[in-house]
Amino acid sequence: MATTVSTLNKTTKRDSRPSDRKIREKIRAYPHLKERIYLQLLLHLHEKRYVSVDDIYEQARKEVKTFHYDHGQGSPNVGPEQWSADERRLIRRLTLQAACKHLTDQVIDEIIFSVVKRDYIYALENIANLTDVSFGVLADKVREFCSIPMMKPLPKEEVIGLRVSLMRHFISDQLELIRIAKHYMTVRDMQPVVDHTIGSAAGHGRIGGKAAGMLLGYKIIQSTLGDKYGELIRIPESYYLRTDVFEDFLTLNGLTKYQHQKYKTTDEIRNEFPVIQDVFRNGQFPEYVVKQCRAMLKKFGKHPLIVRSSSLLEDNFKAAFSGKYKSVFLGNQGSLDQRLAHLLPAIGEVFASALAPDPLIYRQERDLLDYDEKIGAIIQKVVGFRYDHYFLPAYAGVALSRNDYTWSPRIKEEDGLMRIVMGLGTRAVDRVGDDYPRLVALSAPTLRPESTLATQKKYSQTHVDVINLQTNSYEIIPLRDLWGPEKMPGVENIISLEEDGYLQAPFAEIPAERYPRGVITFENLLKNTPFPDIIRDLLKVLEAAYKRPVDIEFSHDGKHLYFLQTRPLARWLEDEAVTIPGNIPPKDRIFSTRRYVRNGRVDDIEYIVYCDPRAYLQIKGDHGRHQLARVVGKINHKLAGRNFILMGPGRWGSNNIQLGIPVQYSEINNTKALIEIALREGDYTPEVSFGTHFFLDLVERGIHYLPLFPDDSDNTFQHEFFIAAPNALGSLLPDAGDSAPYVKVIDVHQVIRGRRLHLRMNGQQNLALAYVNGGT
Repeated sequence: MATTVSTLNKTTKRDSRPSDRKIREKIRAYPHLKERIYLQLLLHLHEKRYVSVDDIYEQARKEVKTFHYDHGQGSPNVGPEQWSADERRLIRRLTLQAACKHLTDQVIDEIIFSVVKRDYIYALENIANLTDVSFGVLADKVREFCSIPMMKPLPKEEVIGLRVSLMRHFISDQLELIRIAKHYMTVRDMQPVVDHTIGSAAGHGRIGGKAAGMLLGYKIIQSTLGDKYGELIRIPESYYLRTDVFEDFLTLNGLTKYQHQKYKTTDEIRNEFPVIQDVFRNGQFPEYVVKQCRAMLKKFGKHPLIVRSSSLLEDNFKAAFSGKYKSVFLGNQGSLDQRLAHLLPAIGEVFASALAPDPLIYRQERDLLDYDEKIGAIIQKVVGFRYDHYFLPAYAGVALSRNDYTWSPRIKEEDGLMRIVMGLGTRAVDRVGDDYPRLVALSAPTLRPESTLATQKKYSQTHVDVINLQTNSYEIIPLRDLWGPEKMPGVENIISLEEDGYLQAPFAEIPAERYPRGVITFENLLKNTPFPDIIRDLLKVLEAAYKRPVDIEFSHDGKHLYFLQTRPLARWLEDEAVTIPGNIPPKDRIFSTRRYVRNGRVDDIEYIVYCDPRAYLQIKGDHGRHQLARVVGKINHKLAGRNFILMGPGRWGSNNIQLGIPVQYSEINNTKALIEIALREGDYTPEVSFGTHFFLDLVERGIHYLPLFPDDSDNTFQHEFFIAAPNALGSLLPDAGDSAPYVKVIDVHQVIRGRRLHLRMNGQQNLALAYVNGGT
């Protein structure tokens, strides 16, 4: 059928009047659609007032010399007689004459095309509505449909049902996403998806939530901002490993029993996961997966890759699963066999992450354990360029459409927030070691809380995430080790140079030998390019389409902005400003802070889990610090459902255990507030986490985040309260006695009998206060 469509393109003069013979020739190409085409020609002539349908019908009756009796005599239950064969032939001839007189070749082609396209749509929709149709059959029908020439589109209401059916088969079954996507993603948008899908032709699977969010977000941007930004914004070349591949992998390796991990206890899940991860990493893949991955690697060449999770539940509207599943970077160097040998274990590792403690506990919290979760993957070219023997993007990051970090009156919450780093974007979305991304309020991009040279240098990025093409691996390197003798694209937008006690953004190209003097500030990027405006525009159109706040991930190679992900924020705390009482006596003020405060409140705190920063310094070795994290996790489990807050040194959940307790999400998820204590002793400096996966978890769970700076003169911190309070750890966890010197569980009601402890946070005043009162 697709080959006959070409007859629509045979006319040369699109504004010429066609002959009777030429129109008949076009219609003869579609014998099964002949009556429909003539009817559409007649309806078009009628709508344009060239002829009247009634006049054509009446003329046909007169020429055939027939008369239609109204046997029903006006009764609504008796219909009129049908046209005879002679009358139908005359109506077609009269329609043809009128078309030759009034319509151009182009208009006639468009009318015929609309009938042909409707026929394809109805046929494709009937197949797509079959629940058991295979991927291969449906994909072939989509390709056949897309072979029809692009002409005037049909009304949206005629194709929207087909869009929905195809999205359910290929992309996602999440109704909230489909509700939006059906207005932006067309049938033709499905062909690049099916052409880049890895899976069995006989299978039934989807590309998952993360892939769906990337594709939908990009289509929204194209539809709303395409004229403004054109080719500037792209998505990386990607292949999609369908979710049914995960099922085939489990079956082939006899691993289906691990689908029941979700019903085990937290300790069992945590203890068994390292074995599961190892087994999955070494699992075998079906031959069709190996063959298709080999073909994909041939096409990609030796360009570095990333394998990203894309589960059915990921990035959906009720649970974002931010950072819960694994992504693996691959250098993708060596022979084809060597590259394949690195790729397949990476896919296995991503599959295993679906059974890790954090996502399973997260599902448990949201009553999603009984959902038949399956995980797919996106295999994607890493955005960037080669610099010496490293591969990296110029910069990358994450941005939120709402900004709670309003530390200046010039900052508007609705303009959003961006975390940006040089190199791979992992440092922007994760809580890393002693390092800092640039936090950008998009309403005032160049505004920053640090004013002195010393603080600007201290709170700047000092390490870069890269892919080392020599070692074929992902690495974190000091910035000073990155610089080489060659020119780096776009470096003038990234670094500033120290001149006369100030950081000065460069006015001209920087010689490579001066790179080591640079400090990452992004000053020129934020001040002298439209980049902040572009990110703000993206956030606004996406939030408008999603009808809720969103966050996005992006990467930039120095020439183009690559859109990587859209995620609706499943819950966004927009607490109204709370009143902080001003008449609290000093002895009843337990702690206060005037930095990085959001709105929120925790009333009647029952327990404080306090990890003494000075004691944490005394723990010898990494093992002891990891053990403390596990104890915190057990306390978190025991106090589930109670009003308790967690207080500890530096950065909760940091991958640098010198800077904070290395807890996982499932070990802090029951607290009402997570408080980070920054003492000058030990250099415990909280890294403001707004925008990280860690922060999004807190927001979604309703956990208030607050950094404390006890050494600041205008803050309060009652050391005596925490030192003098009895430790209830032993009664809560009898086997955790060894941890008593480092973690204290304070039973607040026992300590302040008859009174109550409250935490109030006012973002507008940038003030938080924990205080004791008489019991209200």
